Amino acid sequence: MQPIRHIKSLQAFSVVARTQNLTHAAQRMNVSQSSVSYHIKKLEDEIGTLLFDRSAEGLRLTEKGRSLAEHVERGLAAIRAGLDEVGSAPSLVRLAVLPMFASRWLSGRLGSFWEEHPGLELAFQTHDNNYVSMKAPDDFADLGIQWGRGGWPGFTAVPLWTERMVIVCSADFLKRHTVEHPTDLMTCPLLHVDDHSMWEEWFANVGMEFRATQRQTTLVDRHFQLASTANGLGVSLFAESMVQSELRSGSLVNPFGCSYPTGFAYHLVFPDRSALGASAQAFKTWLLVLCENTEPCLRSS
Repeated sequence: MQPIRHIKSLQAFSVVARTQNLTHAAQRMNVSQSSVSYHIKKLEDEIGTLLFDRSAEGLRLTEKGRSLAEHVERGLAAIRAGLDEVGSAPSLVRLAVLPMFASRWLSGRLGSFWEEHPGLELAFQTHDNNYVSMKAPDDFADLGIQWGRGGWPGFTAVPLWTERMVIVCSADFLKRHTVEHPTDLMTCPLLHVDDHSMWEEWFANVGMEFRATQRQTTLVDRHFQLASTANGLGVSLFAESMVQSELRSGSLVNPFGCSYPTGFAYHLVFPDRSALGASAQAFKTWLLVLCENTEPCLRSS
């Protein structure tokens, strides 16, 4: 078996393959761009084939480059998993979380994780529901929480539970607007984050068509949306599990008195090409067992 003589070249190739950019790769590796270029050229010369097509638009993996990138990524992931398994330093799990999910649901349950795994450390990174669209998600986190319908290319996605959606607004908003039937929402300002796909689904479920020309406001995140809704700026559509405390306190009201099925859910996601280390696997197992054993009516408590 031929020995691997240039592990640094393989590391550089892996980062460039993921970023498709020498400058970005150099920044991630904390080395100079010329050093990255040297290692890529050295690897190409050693194996006798071009790994990237170079043009004015930048770098693009060749067919052989794509094949090698898959092998290298699996190999480096296996090495990381092995170091994690045999190392004596505290094991670290990096989690990409959504702020509302982390504060409303996850934070109150982490105590049981540390009771079961006192030797593991957790590092949280927040994201704007874009973990599955990052160019190098495995550089950002080992596991992530993503909201959506699932089916993201390159990721394994496990829904945590079947969600339901609820229409909410403030009591003050109801004094100024009539909200007794779904058709009344056609004249109400609608609040949302990211895009209006959840509103499109809701209108379709009640037999109506969402109109893009309808008055609406896009907020930067769900906490901002929650505060804006409580302050009477409009009507929102939220995952029922995330707004139980506001509904109980009366800061938000459910004008229709019911919840609605949805194809959206919170998912635990991780890149297909990265092997989960023992620590990340432990967190994955803990989270999925917790969700499975939690009664649906208590998941929002």
